[in-house]
Amino acid sequence: MIGYDFAFGWEVAGGFQRTFEDAGGQVVQKLWPPLNTADFAPYLAQLRRDVDAVFCVFSGADALRFAKQYSEAGLKGKLPLIGGGTFTDEHVLRTMGDEVLGVVTALHYSAALATPANRKFSHAYEAKYKQVPSYYSEGSYVGGLALKAALEATGGDIENSEKFLAAMRRVDLSDAPRGPVRFDDYGNPVENIYVRKVERVGGKLQNTVIHTFPNVSQFWTFKPEEFLKNPVYSRDYPPCTKC
Repeated sequence: MIGYDFAFGWEVAGGFQRTFEDAGGQVVQKLWPPLNTADFAPYLAQLRRDVDAVFCVFSGADALRFAKQYSEAGLKGKLPLIGGGTFTDEHVLRTMGDEVLGVVTALHYSAALATPANRKFSHAYEAKYKQVPSYYSEGSYVGGLALKAALEATGGDIENSEKFLAAMRRVDLSDAPRGPVRFDDYGNPVENIYVRKVERVGGKLQNTVIHTFPNVSQFWTFKPEEFLKNPVYSRDYPPCTKC
């Protein structure tokens, strides 16, 4: 595993590690490049070669640099690359090339999601902005939908914060571009998680959905009260017992 050396990287990697190991897999190495790493060569050289895959957590320019340098190091085709969804999210995928073909990631959105709601959203977005939407743009849109639904439920009574927050918790978006969204008792979304594979379709790269986990909460299959007893995900939790 290799990824961002701050909370986002630790949490994405930690969630993957925990469920992967519960399923019988083994994490044998963790590397944490510092922020603003321009040259990943020292870390690529350290990656073990006797593994089934490399899991990474990057986004934006870091994802672009890492993917290119991974390929230039001769690792593409030898060590399959998988990762958190931001690694090939559309905000950076549009500037990537063949170096990410076949990369598998998981996220709650893909611009290639073949549903009527997403087709409508994607077509409208592309018509206005001349590029496919990313999960960042879809997230802002869905956030607006949730606020609109809560405002309508309260008759626009935004001054009564308790009433408004109660309405927010009851929001149920059955037809969002990403698929159905509702909120759990803790205020976090329950939504589909899509396993995506980068493919070239019609001359453009896209995150083709190859599997769907429906109605996933922040607790996955764990009981909330048991999950919350654990330490927060960090550099050292879950521990790398096989490293």
